[in-house]
Amino acid sequence: MAKINIGNLIASKTKETFSNNQLINSETVKNNIQILEELRVFIPPLGIDEYSQLEANIIKNGCRDALTVWETTAGVLDPSVDNPQVPQYILVDGHNRYDICKKNNITFNVQLMSFTSLQQVKEYMIDLQLGRRNLTPEQVSYFRGLRFLNEKNDIGKYERQNHAVQNEPYDKTDVGDTAERLANEFNVARSTIKRDAAFAKGLNKLDSSLRNDILTGKKKVAKGMIQALAKDNELTQPIEQLEELEAIVPKNPEVSKFNTTDFDSDYQLLLQTANKFYQAKNQKSLQELQALVKKMGSYIVE
Repeated sequence: MAKINIGNLIASKTKETFSNNQLINSETVKNNIQILEELRVFIPPLGIDEYSQLEANIIKNGCRDALTVWETTAGVLDPSVDNPQVPQYILVDGHNRYDICKKNNITFNVQLMSFTSLQQVKEYMIDLQLGRRNLTPEQVSYFRGLRFLNEKNDIGKYERQNHAVQNEPYDKTDVGDTAERLANEFNVARSTIKRDAAFAKGLNKLDSSLRNDILTGKKKVAKGMIQALAKDNELTQPIEQLEELEAIVPKNPEVSKFNTTDFDSDYQLLLQTANKFYQAKNQKSLQELQALVKKMGSYIVE
């Protein structure tokens, strides 16, 4: 599968979904912009210095870049509402600029975009972030993991080459499994995508403030500890404090056994054992290989 150029994809998708060619400065739109918390997770948090610099630039020069807004209706967001045709304006890109402009009473423009569903908005936002160059390694891993989780569980998403809507799951046999496709796209190992998925799933079990602190590097946490949370199905509330996270992980045997260092070590041993079996072709080496394959299964996060 050919590697997809994220930059070209975003440019194509953006051009395709613009509602018009003019920037909108309608006060009606700007005064009714909504921020959905389930979309905020797709916005990389800014560090304190980055935010301060952005705020200083906007105060000095104004907000030069238009905010991206999804123009939709209430019925698309919630089919059960009484008035499904009521216009809705959902912020897609520019959350930090929007906060700064509102706080400092600075005017801004918006660019309307059209999507058929909230799912398509999520896909666009993930691709948009992955196309940016200033992401930390943790953020790249997080967004790749979100891509995996988002696509694995979706059966009606747009296909990224021609933007046609599919009605079949991505895990269909003739398309290939999700992890393999993303591994080809990002030129990484399939196991890396699976670990990214565990990292994203674990981070999403944290309170947004703690998650942002980890993604910006403000708080240091072993990646394996976050990935371990993906297997913890007993949490009922988001983890708010680092101390709480450190206390939870060791107590759950299913969680504590996940360790990326162990995974990498076992993976290399698996390759060596497979080669040993290929050379020897005897029962002993086969049994060693089967035992390692079974052990590797414990690392898989569905």
